Amino acid sequence: MVIPEKLKELMSSGYQLTPETFSFLMQETDRDEIIDKILKVKPEEIILDLDTIKKIIKTDISKAGLGDIKEKKQAGVIEKKVVEKKIVQKRPPSAIPRERKNKIDTELEIINTPSMEIDRISVDKFHEYFVSRFKQISKIFEGRRDIKNIVNTRYLKSIDSRDQVSVIASVFAKNERSNGIFSFELEDLEGKIEAILVKKPQAIIQKAIHVLEDSILCFTGQWRRGLLYISDIFWPDIPYNKPVHYSEQDVFALFISDMHIGSRHFLRNVFMKSIKFLNADLNSSKFNKIGEQIKYLFVAGDIVDGVGVYPNQDADLVLKNIKVQYLQASEYFEKINSDIEIIIIPGNHDAARAAEPQSPIRKEFAEELYEIDNIHLLGSPAYIKAHNVEVLMSHGNSIIDINAAIRDIPHESAVPAMVEMLRNRHLVPIYGQRTPIMPDYIDQLVINRIPDIFHVGHTHLCEDSTYRNVTLISSGTFQSQTEYQKSMNINPNPGETYIINLKNLQRTAIDFKNIN
Repeated sequence: MVIPEKLKELMSSGYQLTPETFSFLMQETDRDEIIDKILKVKPEEIILDLDTIKKIIKTDISKAGLGDIKEKKQAGVIEKKVVEKKIVQKRPPSAIPRERKNKIDTELEIINTPSMEIDRISVDKFHEYFVSRFKQISKIFEGRRDIKNIVNTRYLKSIDSRDQVSVIASVFAKNERSNGIFSFELEDLEGKIEAILVKKPQAIIQKAIHVLEDSILCFTGQWRRGLLYISDIFWPDIPYNKPVHYSEQDVFALFISDMHIGSRHFLRNVFMKSIKFLNADLNSSKFNKIGEQIKYLFVAGDIVDGVGVYPNQDADLVLKNIKVQYLQASEYFEKINSDIEIIIIPGNHDAARAAEPQSPIRKEFAEELYEIDNIHLLGSPAYIKAHNVEVLMSHGNSIIDINAAIRDIPHESAVPAMVEMLRNRHLVPIYGQRTPIMPDYIDQLVINRIPDIFHVGHTHLCEDSTYRNVTLISSGTFQSQTEYQKSMNINPNPGETYIINLKNLQRTAIDFKNIN
């Protein structure tokens, strides 16, 4: 399918299109004029549904401003509009957060984060993106001592040898036959070959089950009559003896995500307990003692519930304006002690580029957050060094894709998919599924730096583990179960998450529902 340039321009402007909107604009003869009108109106919704587009088409923008469009769209909810208007116009001045007696000096370094810049999508950029991914991961394999006789596909096609060879290749396609045989289409920068894995020891079969399409792996086997007979499969993975970095002093970090402020399912009282914990203002001296030592708050996306993210979301919202959602979020964050560093990345509900890597939350929707001095608004993924400990933050959008692709990992869990990301050294190893990718000349989703802590959100599941000296944290949520989540069989862990002492990386589970 050839996407018209004007439609690419709209998609590159930070908007997401529903399938109905995309089909409508593809078929519309006045497409360019409609898109020009959309770009002039600049609707607040990040996801443009067909109703929004049709209202914009009918609006005379020379006479009616954006406010008129919003008023028409929100007809029938006048009472709610008045409430939201009051929030904006009568926002009380925020109290200056107090600083703690035992102030901890900040040692924070932003190592890497995607920028706001969005370039046009092009075929060349897609090509360069996959070349970049291939070269970066191939370089990881080239340093391995357990892989011998690495050749490329062009060389293989020129020989007919039964010698053992190793090929670093992208998995173009994977097929599992009913008789237990796996076949693969593999490609590198020189060409494409066919490979097959016949009945082998169970350990090799298990490896084949975990192969993800589009991942860059190393296949070892015999090359016979134009076919690679696989004897083993290697992942780029991370070393067993990966060194761990620690803080020299007792400094704690709290890891949270998925507040979904603006949703009627947002658990305000539970979230306020987390703020009191950070401020050492609970009734528990035990928790207050820990709270006094917390220096960092890591927030892995979905600060607000957004607008138009899933079907019939409007019924789940108490704040139907995304700017008002972020305004309320800023009022919560302003209550946190000003000497706590707050690191925030976006999620799929936030006002940021939907495709990975995600840009930081857009300032025009969250100006009040940008005005808070101790908040660092970054893109996703983000690499941060806090008191010498390296943290990799990603919202975790690809977890569902990975769970769906590997049949023998539990689908109601986040940690197994996180392990697969580390094994594949890539945060979105599968292309073309639910997680969109923004192609660039350098693939920023390759895990080149191995973190000490890997933190995700998205699933609303609270889980932790350790994989080869990397601490894995999936933070829970501050939202109760929605009807949509029920339909998807998602059972969240509201109020549950972890605190970590950066001096020894000891993690402690905490449930804000059950503390006072």
